[in-house]
Amino acid sequence: MNEKFLAELDEEQRAAASAIRGPVVIIAGAGTGKTRTITHRIAHAIDSGVTEPSRTLALTFTARAAAELRLRLATLGFPGVQAHTFHSSAWRQLQFFWNEAIGGKPFKILGQKSDALAGALLATGRSKNGVNIRDIATEIEWAKGQEIAPEDYLRVAQERFRVAPQSLSFAEVAEVYRAYDALKQESEQLDFEDILLLLVGILEEQNSIIDRVRSQYRYFTVDEYQDVSPLQQRLLNLWLGNRKEICVVGDPDQSIFSFAGSSNEYLLDFTKRYPEAEVLRLNRNYRSTSQIVNVANKIMDRELISVRGSGDVNVRLTAHGNEGVESEKLTERIIALIKSGVDSREIAVLFRRNDQLHEYAAQLIEAGIPVNIVGYNQGQRPFFYDGKIKEAIRLIRGAAIARDTALDGIDLTGQVIGVLSATGWHPTRSSGADPRLRLIEFVAEFQERIPQATLRDLINEFDERERSNVEPEVIGVVLSSIHAAKGLEWNHVFIPRLKEGVLPISYAMNSDELMAEERRLFYVAVTRARDSLSLSYAGGDSSRFLSLLPTLNSE
Repeated sequence: MNEKFLAELDEEQRAAASAIRGPVVIIAGAGTGKTRTITHRIAHAIDSGVTEPSRTLALTFTARAAAELRLRLATLGFPGVQAHTFHSSAWRQLQFFWNEAIGGKPFKILGQKSDALAGALLATGRSKNGVNIRDIATEIEWAKGQEIAPEDYLRVAQERFRVAPQSLSFAEVAEVYRAYDALKQESEQLDFEDILLLLVGILEEQNSIIDRVRSQYRYFTVDEYQDVSPLQQRLLNLWLGNRKEICVVGDPDQSIFSFAGSSNEYLLDFTKRYPEAEVLRLNRNYRSTSQIVNVANKIMDRELISVRGSGDVNVRLTAHGNEGVESEKLTERIIALIKSGVDSREIAVLFRRNDQLHEYAAQLIEAGIPVNIVGYNQGQRPFFYDGKIKEAIRLIRGAAIARDTALDGIDLTGQVIGVLSATGWHPTRSSGADPRLRLIEFVAEFQERIPQATLRDLINEFDERERSNVEPEVIGVVLSSIHAAKGLEWNHVFIPRLKEGVLPISYAMNSDELMAEERRLFYVAVTRARDSLSLSYAGGDSSRFLSLLPTLNSE
């Protein structure tokens, strides 16, 4: 058997990547190279004749993670492997079978729930003032992920001790939920949860369609399996049928999305459903220094092994008199890092609450530091909807189709610049505000990742990113909620506001289950750091989780 895709893996990764017949479960600790392992496993399976690219489906939970899987698989020589989120993959199938299963043209996807929920509040005689629409959206997403209809929401929410959104009772949430679904139906729109629900209904009811889907996809990999919801598991079961060619990868200690309906029980109970499953573990952390790994191990009582070694003392815990001073000192340290030559994109500040994130963003901006708020466009037009970008992509698409021989022998970035120069534009004559400069930067990074990439490969990546709303990275210090930081990593990570009532959050105080998740959330935040980790709090009543830590360099 050819083992070229196993040669550069460590012993644990090699064992996991060699297990190319399912069922397989890989328990992968933070920073242990799980993405590398699963992409090499897929490549090894294809190279060994176990599967084919067109019959292989890799699933994950964020569009950014799916893009990373596609890039790595393309780098290994397998651009034909489908790598998508659950929602993206389901939407592709739903569109394909819509006319046959439902008739007519597919409904449009609701971009954001806020306007529809504001309309639902109005339809039920309520004002959106004083109501947190984001919390209502989260509650509806949880209900749909648990397959709970509006008429059952009140009973189930009470039984499961949900926390009702601000200013609304469970009964009122149920009314808004019902009105929201009615408004979407009238306007022929679907939200992301509807996509899964509708596809599940079609696959369960129409044998001819499910047979074709199962004929197409025969080899499954599910990343971040600790985040699967009951609805996603139901869809996965339908895709699989009675087959067992499935590999799931995850870390139960990084399960932090129960508020949205996710559960790590599917990962923990995988061997109960598949007693013959091969179980493999990845414990060698390649991301963080040994001090950071030691902190992570103490938080979750783990035994991750740092491969990088110690380096300088790089974990600091700081107490401040008040939050104003805490923010000032944090800003000073970020400025010092940038002045020392650190790329601002390699600095991240992680917050438990979104309101804290936006408050601090204003402070950084006032200090003249560019910021990249994860999950927000900061009032800017979305990248792929910008007129200059749409025109640039149209020109690149035309060149890819025409296969212009004048571009032969030029690298990918040069080809794109050549195509755009035909319109009189050139990066050397453009200002930093021109979005096409960001496009050229992305092309250069894409070329670095996939040296053999063509204009057609680039267009395919643009199309995937536009469909999934994954924009090129904004240059600036990264500000993120801890939840949104899951799956990402930076050289220097700051975690401020480590107080009781914040982390752990106040509503978790009376629930052992929620408190355990807050602890996992702290673990996720800490393990985002590669080179340095700075923890801080202001005033008294510091977070109980700080008592778990080893002795640190404190100020």
